[in-house]
Amino acid sequence: MSSRSRDGLRWTAGVPVGTNPLILLDFLTIEAVVFLLAWLILLAAQFYFDGFVHLSHVRGAAVIGLDLCLLCAVFYVVVAFVVLRNRYAAAYRFDENGARCENLRCFPRALGSAFLRFRPFAVEPPQSWSKSVEKQVSWADVSETAELPSLRVLLLKGRRGTLMRVYCPDAETYAAALRFACEKISA
Repeated sequence: MSSRSRDGLRWTAGVPVGTNPLILLDFLTIEAVVFLLAWLILLAAQFYFDGFVHLSHVRGAAVIGLDLCLLCAVFYVVVAFVVLRNRYAAAYRFDENGARCENLRCFPRALGSAFLRFRPFAVEPPQSWSKSVEKQVSWADVSETAELPSLRVLLLKGRRGTLMRVYCPDAETYAAALRFACEKISA
């Protein structure tokens, strides 16, 4: 699905939202932070107002923290599966200057029929869309690539951590993007 020209490499990929392992890992990390913060804030408030914390307070704060996490999980499921229909489209371009990703506001039509996808997938080029988020990374800022071939995801890393996640719809596009990125990083 990628097209290579003298300008660089271009492709569009459908990205799962609710079943994407990388997004789920980020979400679980956020859930852990939400639980811990809620639990600590409630215990600190108990200690501030009463001057002591009993075991029942610790359990009660944990229950409230878990309830808050459950509420966040329900919100995530509604947004991922009902609003976004477990997908969004991303248009990528690698050129001489850097890597660019445009998340497109549209409902991409997948070339396959599976609903629960865990990896990026090929989509028909969207007929109508608007840009949602645009990210550009210069090759000078990229110090290394992290490969996730089983997910067909390439991570462009720099001094500040992961600069961009590059989703590829097929193995051919993944290999071409990896070669292009490695050439630019080593130059």
